[in-house]
Amino acid sequence: MSAPLTVHPGLARALVAIRGAEIGLLRAVALDVVATGEGDALRVLGPEAIDVLRAATGPTTVDLQAHSTVDGGSTTFLARGGHGIAVSAHLSVVTGEGSDHLRASLRLVGTHGSVLVDLLRPQLDVRTAAGTTHVPFGGHGAEIPLGEATDIFAAIAESARSGRTVTTSW
Repeated sequence: MSAPLTVHPGLARALVAIRGAEIGLLRAVALDVVATGEGDALRVLGPEAIDVLRAATGPTTVDLQAHSTVDGGSTTFLARGGHGIAVSAHLSVVTGEGSDHLRASLRLVGTHGSVLVDLLRPQLDVRTAAGTTHVPFGGHGAEIPLGEATDIFAAIAESARSGRTVTTSW
């Protein structure tokens, strides 16, 4: 797979927008990742997705509801994190040659604006009441410790299997 999404300069710049309150208080995070390859989307893309979400929200406890296709090629989950932050993620693996990202985008919505970053291309938009700004990426942010992801994946899979809301932390 291509370079991890967490080292993308666009993510580092988006995190600066959050930490610097350029978009106000963080209220929602939406992640969309599609890749080619084989296997279960949660297993293949889950670790990267959780790392990106953890970087955006910081460590938090979330109540989440997940749904997966029968073959596991696609998983979607919605969550409510600490401080009322809404989180949504869609992970898909499309059968194909190699193992590479096709799409990876992240939207961060705050009380006073939003950030949209394409994690595969040098594109970042910051929208506020003052207008839309196309922002240069800047340097990499601090490393986020990986922590233990097994419990998070188990919780997402359990929610998808049972159709019930579960609580976990990342």
